[in-house]
Amino acid sequence: MLENFLTIFYQVECIWHLTEILYVDVVPGDVVLPQLLEWISFHFPSRELAASKILSGKTICADLENINYWEAIMGCAFHGKLNLVCRLLALHSKADHSAFITADNIIRTMPVYNVYGGYSINEFIMRWKHWQMDLCSNLETNCFVIDNNLEMLMKLIAGDESVLWEYSMYTEAWYELLAAKLFYSAPCCKQLELSRYANSVAERWQANRHLDRVILALMENDLYQVIKEIQYMSDNGWFAAHLMDLLYKCGKLNILSKEKTNVTAQLHESLILEYGTTLMSHRSLWQCGASYLIHCSTQGLARLEILLQSLSTGTEARINKIIDVARDNNMPHVVTSICKIQGMKSIRQGRLGNALTWALKAHDGNFTTYIADQFLKHYAEYGELECRDLLENLGSCMLASDRLTFLGKYCEFHHMYGMDEYREAASLLVSLLVSNLTPKYFWSILLTDAIPLLEAEDVIFSSNDCYELLRCVEAHGDDPKFQDKISIFRIGVARNLARALSLEGCQAEH
Repeated sequence: MLENFLTIFYQVECIWHLTEILYVDVVPGDVVLPQLLEWISFHFPSRELAASKILSGKTICADLENINYWEAIMGCAFHGKLNLVCRLLALHSKADHSAFITADNIIRTMPVYNVYGGYSINEFIMRWKHWQMDLCSNLETNCFVIDNNLEMLMKLIAGDESVLWEYSMYTEAWYELLAAKLFYSAPCCKQLELSRYANSVAERWQANRHLDRVILALMENDLYQVIKEIQYMSDNGWFAAHLMDLLYKCGKLNILSKEKTNVTAQLHESLILEYGTTLMSHRSLWQCGASYLIHCSTQGLARLEILLQSLSTGTEARINKIIDVARDNNMPHVVTSICKIQGMKSIRQGRLGNALTWALKAHDGNFTTYIADQFLKHYAEYGELECRDLLENLGSCMLASDRLTFLGKYCEFHHMYGMDEYREAASLLVSLLVSNLTPKYFWSILLTDAIPLLEAEDVIFSSNDCYELLRCVEAHGDDPKFQDKISIFRIGVARNLARALSLEGCQAEH
């Protein structure tokens, strides 16, 4: 399994790096070889490592002590590492021979194109051809015949393709061979010319691995084929989505359908959408997946909306994260749906306070009314208000529904009564009675709550309050639960009314 992942990672890195070279990094003159050689050296470091190992020994006659001496030299030559080639030749047992000295001078003076070297491409090609002619004349005069390996090396450097293929055993991939061919035969190759050279080398090499096909497609500028091929890599779609995004944002893609219409944007979004959907199915990475879907302008939000509702909920913290994503993306019905589900779950667990919190998050008046009703019905049955701390601190949330407003005010009435603030409590009770907010099943409870205040030593209710109480008992006093208290209530109102009128009369005289 680990080996498989390492292979995938290597391929991803290799393709991404080459894509940057060919399509992202803009080089003046569009000459790709310098970066191509750098790419080859980075992904095939074994030759340079072998050379470094030999050089670290600093041994004269290294060719006699290291069986891979010439392999290291040829490998470095394939990668264009001429400095290493010269250093290795200096350790040869015949390094003082004129053939080796001439070879060293020729290699050191080889013109290597550099976009910032101060020469135009035409000037560089002229200098390079003069240098190549000088090398070829030395080969024709058998200058290097003293050592067959040295002669083969110089023929390779002179651009002899037969030697290139003869020593291809020192390479691991066809594109190593391609880089060497360009370095010694077409050092100013531009990207548009790369396809021709790549095809000839890949065809002769018989390159048919998946990675070979992708790299060849990149060099042929067939980016649709590149995207198509990398989708078969088992990396959950990350690579295809991100490489497509890179090329799309660089403006390098132009993909046409069979009808010759441009489908680049659609393909770009479909890959991002697919990868985002994959992440959404992961328990820990769903938020990351949501960020991908948000950036899909056509279908992203619709897909996100569906997937958010299908996520497993789990902890309350996770649910709140889901709600935050939905709210940030203007999906109120998703928020409402999730909150209602959690609210109903809390009700079944007997957690009315938690249920009310979910109802307030849902911003759903009807659901809030339903939860408030559960509080009032629980009080009607058991004579106890649950979660009073929550109800006493509702603030402006109390206005979410009329029933919640009633519940909050009724809780406030109990708080005042408990603090012996009887007049304020009585005033609030009357306000509740005349507000038309009282549910039908709760009238008898409000009327019953008035009885202790009516029987208080002090006059709590004004005459107007008493008239309102009488009106309410006439309209709503037929509840069977209140029938055993109705006479006490009427007597209390009559007594309180008489005392209130007498008191108000005295106050008027003064």
